[in-house]
Amino acid sequence: MVVESKTSKSGAKMQDTKANNTMAYAVAKEVGGEFPLNYFSFVDPEFSFIYFSVPGVAHIRTIGSLQYAVAHARGDHFEITNMKPIYNRDVGLIGNPRSLGFEQFGQMLDDPSVIRFTFLRDPADRFAALYQSLLSINNKRSNPRQKIFSFLDLPLDENLSMIDLAELVLEEPELKAVAPQLRSQRQMIAFELVDYSFIGHHETWETGFADVALEIFGEETELFNPVGVIAADIEGLVVKPLVSSELRAVIKEAYAEDYEMLEEVAELYPDGFLAEHI
Repeated sequence: MVVESKTSKSGAKMQDTKANNTMAYAVAKEVGGEFPLNYFSFVDPEFSFIYFSVPGVAHIRTIGSLQYAVAHARGDHFEITNMKPIYNRDVGLIGNPRSLGFEQFGQMLDDPSVIRFTFLRDPADRFAALYQSLLSINNKRSNPRQKIFSFLDLPLDENLSMIDLAELVLEEPELKAVAPQLRSQRQMIAFELVDYSFIGHHETWETGFADVALEIFGEETELFNPVGVIAADIEGLVVKPLVSSELRAVIKEAYAEDYEMLEEVAELYPDGFLAEHI
C-alpha cells in the first residue's frame, strides 16, 4: 500500500490553491481589474452560481430577479425600492469575489457543478441605451461620462453626440478602458477565460432568465421589473433608443470582437445552455 505523505498532500493543496488564485486574478485582469470584477459579478456559493453582469445588458433586471430568488429560497422577505440593493453588497443578498475570497471564487470558476452565466446584447443597441441613460448631455455629471470626458479633455458642457462618441471609440480604442460602459462585452464577461454554463440574450431575457433560474433554484422565480422602481432607464426599457444605420456601421467596426463572439455563442449555446450541458 502506498501512503501519501502529509508533505505531498500539502504540496498538492498548495498547487490547487495557486491554480485557483491564478484563474481568479486572470479573470480580474481581463475585465479591467479587481474593482470592476467585484462590482459587476455576483457570486453565491449556497446556490452555486456566478453571474457576470454587463452594463446595459438586462443587468438591472437580472440582479433584481436573482435577489428575489435568493430571498425566496431562504424564506426571507426582500424588497427593491431603489438602486441600493442592486449593486450595494451591504444591502443586497448576493456576494462578490472579494466577500467570498479569491481562492473560493477560483474554485467556483473551475467547479462543473457551478452555474456560470451571463447575458449579451446587440452591441449597437447596448451602446445607444447606455449613451441615452448615462453618457448624453442630459446626464452630463454621471460618473462614467465624467471619466470619459476627462480622458478626452472635453468640458462636461460639450454636447458630444452618440455618433461622435462611437467614432471616437473606433478611432481611439483605448477609450474602452476608461469606463465599463464602453468596454466590449467580450472583455466584460472574460469570454476567453470563463467556462460558461449558460449565455442568454438581452432580447429574449424573460425566457432566458427563467431557464437559468430554474436550473439554479429548481423552481420558477419572480422577475424584477425596474420600470417605475428605479429612475434611471439604463437598459432602455422605457424609451427605446433609435439606432441609425450609420451608428450601426461604426459600432460594427468598433466592437467587431463582440459581433464575432455573438456568432460563436450562437453555435456553442444554441438554446442558452452550453451544448454539452444537457
